[in-house]
Amino acid sequence: MNRKDNDALGAYVRDVEEKTENVDVPQRREATVTPVYDEAPMVEEPKKPRTIEEQMAARRAANIEGAGVHYRENLGYLEIPIDSLPTGGLFYPEGFRVKIRAARGEEIKHWSTMSENDMSQLSRNDDILNYMIERCALVENPEYAGNCWRDLKSVDRIYILLAIKEFTFDKGENELMVPGEGGEQLAVHKEMIDFIQISDDLKKFYNNDKRCFTFNVAGQEINMYIPSIGVNEWLKKYAINKQNSRESYDEDFIQFAPMLIRDYRGLTNRAYEEFAASTRLWGVKEWSVISHVIELLTDTTQPKIKYQDERGGEHEIPLTFPGGLRSLFVIPDPLRALCGA
Repeated sequence: MNRKDNDALGAYVRDVEEKTENVDVPQRREATVTPVYDEAPMVEEPKKPRTIEEQMAARRAANIEGAGVHYRENLGYLEIPIDSLPTGGLFYPEGFRVKIRAARGEEIKHWSTMSENDMSQLSRNDDILNYMIERCALVENPEYAGNCWRDLKSVDRIYILLAIKEFTFDKGENELMVPGEGGEQLAVHKEMIDFIQISDDLKKFYNNDKRCFTFNVAGQEINMYIPSIGVNEWLKKYAINKQNSRESYDEDFIQFAPMLIRDYRGLTNRAYEEFAASTRLWGVKEWSVISHVIELLTDTTQPKIKYQDERGGEHEIPLTFPGGLRSLFVIPDPLRALCGA
């Protein structure tokens, strides 16, 4: 660099320094965090209900009018609170979740093929109910991957179908009407389906860890379960296959099996038949307990509707479908309702 260039550079630097001498540079400050709410005082976490009586009381308290699914424009999936199911969530693992969506044309087309007047179609009708659950419910079981809809308890199935129906007909286009005790017509909604009623004799045997009932009979531990869709489905197919192939099977044991088998996974003909064979060692004590419990549970798991009359009186009636199950998703008298006939 020559002398002339050096003098020019020096003049430039002096000029910049003079211009920046009087510029105020803000001082650097430490960042601060302003709380958006006051710190809540430490409180002791409430004791988690352990007995079935405590859990049922907590679930009934939570299932007050207004709780449950809130529909919006029948789009997407909505979660059904486990506590609102007829079982109260007592027989599912912690973290079990159920979401539903509205039924679409494909599901309703298949549903409309239901034939309730033909006794030979009863098994197929049951498959149609499961098809609607499989397609419109998304079930998360923390113990397994994928859509675990088969883990739903059969007694909860009708509640979930009603929830799907209400989500599908969110403007009330297809009300389910049943006769009340006084002959009045009642519009049935899922919230009217009552919780299962566990008898006092059974409550003391509820096993919170295994989510079932556990009995110790003469040193033999017997677990009994609320039947699941998956177990019932497997047993139905087993019996049909045996009948079609004209093979014999234990027709007595299959009546008890839904409440003695926890999971359909890994259930094969061999595993099932080995389990059935092992129960032949059970005697009068074991079978007396099992048959008695099944009688109690059978009555317990029948869906019932609770409602209040105009005077505030409470009533309970069995859940029936005067128009048949098919009417859940097929609008009755559609020519009048939809075409102005």
